[in-house]
Amino acid sequence: MIQDLIYRCPVCGALDWYEKGRCIHCNASVELVSRTRLAINGRDEPIAYWYDLVYALDLPEGAAGKILQASDVILSRDKRSSTFKGYAGITATHYIRERLDRGVLTLYGSRIVFKGYDVNLDIILSDIVSLTIESNTLIIVIRGNTTYFIDFRRDSGKKWEDFLRKAISRYHEGEDIVEFYPRIRFKSDLRRSVGSNSVNGHNELRVPVHKWYTKDGSFIYKPISAAIRGLIKLLFPVTIYGMENIPLEGPAIIMPNHLSFLDSVILGVFSRRNIWFMGKNSEFMHPFMKWFLRVAKAFPVRRYTIDVQAIRNSIRVAQEGHILGIFPEGERSWDGRMLPFKYGTMRLMLALGLPVIPVGISGSYELLPRWGGGLKRVPIRINIGKPMHFEQIPIPMQRHSDIEKASNDLKSAIMQLRGTGQ
Repeated sequence: MIQDLIYRCPVCGALDWYEKGRCIHCNASVELVSRTRLAINGRDEPIAYWYDLVYALDLPEGAAGKILQASDVILSRDKRSSTFKGYAGITATHYIRERLDRGVLTLYGSRIVFKGYDVNLDIILSDIVSLTIESNTLIIVIRGNTTYFIDFRRDSGKKWEDFLRKAISRYHEGEDIVEFYPRIRFKSDLRRSVGSNSVNGHNELRVPVHKWYTKDGSFIYKPISAAIRGLIKLLFPVTIYGMENIPLEGPAIIMPNHLSFLDSVILGVFSRRNIWFMGKNSEFMHPFMKWFLRVAKAFPVRRYTIDVQAIRNSIRVAQEGHILGIFPEGERSWDGRMLPFKYGTMRLMLALGLPVIPVGISGSYELLPRWGGGLKRVPIRINIGKPMHFEQIPIPMQRHSDIEKASNDLKSAIMQLRGTGQ
């Protein structure tokens, strides 16, 4: 529902505002013109325009400093489940979500409180080291590396993510926060220069590679891929430009923008080479999906924390001469605009020193936006650019200016490809 993203009335700022095409507080009329445009009081603007107005509103603060409250939420935490072993020696610890309780969540100016039947939590905002959202589930990592999942059954998870981000920013007043996950990163933490003790740092990334499987699974994946490709063609038209820019051999990194959960599926089955995508850990929960994603050469990443295993697996993929697939934004766009690129992803890209293939995807946001609405038959266009070459810089020698320049250059290339028809 669009109110999962536009969770306050852009006219009067009220919460719990929308019903039958109107704001129940100020009577503003609301019409979803398309999946990219919204008209309020007859003013037709991109959804991103209205979201910016909503996000700019101040936090509402009530009695006793209470900012927000949600009932009927489910609290879980991550729990080690099993070991995932993939091709090219990939190995990772697989995590599942262990349900703890059901209860009420309240956000205050300095803490967030959960009260359940059996479990009570009182988390000081300064103890939160990572914050993100997956579907309608808020993911909070606290100091000591405990991860909590808060699933909202009646409320907007996006609203809670935004409110909590604002509360944390206000709590750390005077500090600029540049990133909220895989860890909260302050602008003052960014490296401006390289010390002399970094010169002999990790000049080459190497990790041991074990062969878990004698066959790589391609003989299974190819017919499955062909079937999925045929189904996609039946459901919606897909046009791909620049397939020749994917090298037939040798390691590379392919980096697309991210608009829909189907982006990796579409790009993967139409590519002339296997793309070894990072996939969020939750996608590997079901035994069939775990098997299929292994065959498809995907491997899990816990994107809500710094996942050393995922980094090592990325290096393994590169060492073995494969194409590594990473979405540099780290998550799907909520409003169709590109998100800032993740700092750690750019660091890994520069450290590997591989050719980087930018990809611009358009149409998949209208296919299925992150805020929902069901599948819609729309044309998808994928524009694959020529490989870009960045200077290899070992991680200990990277400066913020190096990462910023690489991010800007790559983002500019992807935006151009996304907006170009050929």
